[in-house]
Amino acid sequence: MSEVINPSYEHLQQEAKGPGVEEWKRTDKLRAELSATYQSLKDDERYAPEYKSETAWAKYEETRAQVEQLAPEARQKMIRSAEGLERMSIPIPEGEGLITKDTDKLLLTAHERGRIEGLINRAEKSAKGPFKADPMDVLKSAYEQGLEQGGPGGGATLRAAIQLARDWGLDINAMVDAHRKPYHHEALENAQKARIRADMVGKTVSKPPFPHPEKVHQGSKDIGTYRNGAMLTPHSRTALAKTLGSNRRPRWK
Repeated sequence: MSEVINPSYEHLQQEAKGPGVEEWKRTDKLRAELSATYQSLKDDERYAPEYKSETAWAKYEETRAQVEQLAPEARQKMIRSAEGLERMSIPIPEGEGLITKDTDKLLLTAHERGRIEGLINRAEKSAKGPFKADPMDVLKSAYEQGLEQGGPGGGATLRAAIQLARDWGLDINAMVDAHRKPYHHEALENAQKARIRADMVGKTVSKPPFPHPEKVHQGSKDIGTYRNGAMLTPHSRTALAKTLGSNRRPRWK
């Protein structure tokens, strides 16, 4: 099947998989149901303005509470998924990881970080003329050495190089991309998709196209006993007024 060019929002959501997707779909379904409720109330002439306002605003408050809970949850899950996939997209020595709680490995990483920083400083001092030393060259070399060495020492070198690139705002992908295999590229692509989805999660809920019930009630104080009758449309009130008038004794009798 050929890949869809410039896919629509609906297509992206339909094809989406992974953490947070179900919550994302649920928020959009809730918003769609709310819009359908608004339209149904607008089109139905059986209901009085008071009933339409009260029903629409009650549904709005209910939906808003659900979306305000689901949307952040969906986004957080997608971001965590993206971060995990980004780590998976970086080649590392077998048995090592970009994150460790092992005290010995943490000490080795700190030592390697200081060593690499020293190499960068010396390269900058030895640079002559208009050409400045590029820290990325040193980091790329250190990263490659870590991959080749492997084991705890290689893992420490690799982690140190990644940490420095991240802390200095350098492009980590430029440092590691040459060593990626197809499954690394796939993980990176999935991470990018997860971040895009996180930005697409809607957090807002449209307000009802009806005035707030308080305003409607303020303008309906003259309705009297029948003020809260949800089914009393203007037509019904006219019929009621005629009925009451027909039972009233004429003043001249």
